[in-house]
Amino acid sequence: MSIENDNQACSKTIVKPSNASLMLMNIINASDILKHYAEQERNFQNLNLSRVDLKGGDLNGIDFSHTNLNSADFSYTNLSSSNLIWTDLNRANLIEANLTQACLLYSSLCWADLKSATLVNANLSNALLNHANLTSACLKGANLTEASLEGACLIQATLTRANLFKANLKQTDFTRANLDEANLRQTNWEGAILSQSSLRRVDLEESQFHETILNKADLTEADLVKADLRYADLTEAILSKVALELANLVGADLSRATLKRASLFQADLQGAVLHDTNLVETDLRHTNFKDTQLMGADFSGSRVKGACFTDAQGLTYQQKQWLLVNGALNIPA
Repeated sequence: MSIENDNQACSKTIVKPSNASLMLMNIINASDILKHYAEQERNFQNLNLSRVDLKGGDLNGIDFSHTNLNSADFSYTNLSSSNLIWTDLNRANLIEANLTQACLLYSSLCWADLKSATLVNANLSNALLNHANLTSACLKGANLTEASLEGACLIQATLTRANLFKANLKQTDFTRANLDEANLRQTNWEGAILSQSSLRRVDLEESQFHETILNKADLTEADLVKADLRYADLTEAILSKVALELANLVGADLSRATLKRASLFQADLQGAVLHDTNLVETDLRHTNFKDTQLMGADFSGSRVKGACFTDAQGLTYQQKQWLLVNGALNIPA
């Protein structure tokens, strides 16, 4: 869905100002909000509610668009289907808050605490979540298109089928997170941690993984065409049936990784480490293995025509003969 359509979709749910709007401008505490909410008022836009304490409240469908909620306490609060467009939630406490189907377009949640929060199908397009704590948060189906999560913590978070197209994920921690079937196309993960995370069947085409930690990550059937994985840590990663055509893996560590039936057609692995790597039945045609370390690598059944092994190290005599017979180039003497 485009940003324009997202805006339209959210705007349909915004409650129009009522006759009580003038009174709302004088709201200064949580009691006033709860009182007017109980009287069916839902429009609380453009207010200064910094540090307000609404912990544990039921505020389903409330509209806090353009409101200052900096450092507010919404822990354990029901904010499902709420409107929080362009809202300041920096440093807010949203621990275990329910934000299911909430609209947070262009909202700012920098340094916010969203530990174990529920954001199923929430719209966070263009939101700022830098350094936010999303440990164990549930973001299934959430829209994070072009959102910024730089430095955020998403340890054990669930983002299955989420949309993070063009999101900024630099320095994020996704240890043991689940991102299965997510749209991660053109995302930037530079310096991020994805150790033991699940990224099965994800779209990561043209994404940036420079110096990213992906050890023991499961990327089965992922699309990494033209991805930048220079100097990435992919030790013991599961890369079975992965599409790595034209990918840049210069200097990457793929020791003990599994790339069975993967495609590395025209990939660049110059200087990479592939100790005990499983490359069984892999498409390695025209792949660059210059200066790679291949001690214990298994090429059984692979397609190697046109692959270049200039100055590669660790190949056995039998492997060299097999590679030569099957069309590989520049096999070391």
